[in-house]
Amino acid sequence: MQTVDLAQELSMSIDRNLQEHGVSASQLQATPQLLEKLLDEEIKSLIGALEKSRASGVFVLLDATINPTLPYASCSRACIYLKNMEPNIVNRMDAHLRYAFGPMSIARKNGIRILPKWQMEMDISSLPYFTDLMATARASKLALSRLYRWSQTTSLPNSSERIMLCTAPLIAADGTVFGLCGFEISELLFKLYHTPLADSYNHVFCTLSPLENNTLRLSGALFSRAFVGDPLTLAAPIEISLQEKGFHCYQQAEKESYAGLHQTIALYPTDAAYAHEQWALALMMPQPALNALLSVKNRRLIFGLLALMLANMGVAAFISRKYMCPVTAALEQLKQPNSAPKTRIPEIDDLIEFLAAQDEARPHMEEKVSVPNQSYLSFVNNIKLLSPAEKTVFDLYVEGYRAKEIAAILCLSINTIKKHNRRIYRKHNVSSRNELMVYVNMMKENQL
Repeated sequence: MQTVDLAQELSMSIDRNLQEHGVSASQLQATPQLLEKLLDEEIKSLIGALEKSRASGVFVLLDATINPTLPYASCSRACIYLKNMEPNIVNRMDAHLRYAFGPMSIARKNGIRILPKWQMEMDISSLPYFTDLMATARASKLALSRLYRWSQTTSLPNSSERIMLCTAPLIAADGTVFGLCGFEISELLFKLYHTPLADSYNHVFCTLSPLENNTLRLSGALFSRAFVGDPLTLAAPIEISLQEKGFHCYQQAEKESYAGLHQTIALYPTDAAYAHEQWALALMMPQPALNALLSVKNRRLIFGLLALMLANMGVAAFISRKYMCPVTAALEQLKQPNSAPKTRIPEIDDLIEFLAAQDEARPHMEEKVSVPNQSYLSFVNNIKLLSPAEKTVFDLYVEGYRAKEIAAILCLSINTIKKHNRRIYRKHNVSSRNELMVYVNMMKENQL
């Protein structure tokens, strides 16, 4: 993370410079004459870090003041605060770099333009975020990579611009916390990168907001498009509830309701000092605007379906007239007793020829069926020629028994059964049991 990398770089550099002057980080406030020199040494690092990032500003703040004798010295801190006035431009930012806080001599030395509301030091009395972060770092044993923090939306002294800061503590080699550094994300920059591009959704806006107890804290949020409502609206949190069709309802007490979607964002590792702070990225629009938009979409869908239905009806009528009518007429011709003429529809003509061939073949087939099979009739008549013993064996064959089974049933030897078989075959003019069973099956089919 760029904030942690910058904090590590500045911590090592400032701590090394202090040691070169024989001063420890804990003695920083006791040597105010060194503060300007220490800040001057880090100006190049700050400019380089800002160029590499997509932030709108960068800063370093030391927990000391150059004028400790002034009445407000307890709230005044030596710092350098640089702002990039055109953070969305990719080329060199020299022309867009501005000096918001810090010693004037450093700005002149490096040719940096001064903002009209420039101040030499920063009054942190209105920024408890800074003191809370340093207090947490001093009381914690966590690594530097677990001590950074994202601020809720705030404004710098003598400025009305809404910004969000990502800050990490400066920690010396002996563990002394002696300052802070970090990057700024302005609301203008957030709008440049996250404003919805769809022109048809004019009322849609995106917000990055703290999430507490299922409510969005708008007072600490950034917005990608003008928030619909007066400035006092930002002071009231938005309660979240789930609606039908997957949308969420965002409702402020006695204010306009919004509809949209949101996603919780993890800005910290699970073991970080501020892991308990939750953030959410939400995309929403006023509920009346969404209802109007859905009504327009539904009307367009209904008209489109009606047009499609009418087109389908027209196509169906055309197909019926073009293809179904000739087929229906051809089928009507088939019902006539005389021969049907050609319809010039290949499938129908083939069907007519097939049915005509079937009609011609039917009389011959009926004649064949009516003429009895002489061999079969002879077989049936020859049953009368069987002796009682042969008739008994034959009846068992009819019932489906085989020679060995018949021998067991009649308590005869297999040779005796074979003799009966030869006589049965001879009297019926068959040569094998298989041929005999063919006639037997024919008898069963005729239920004889």
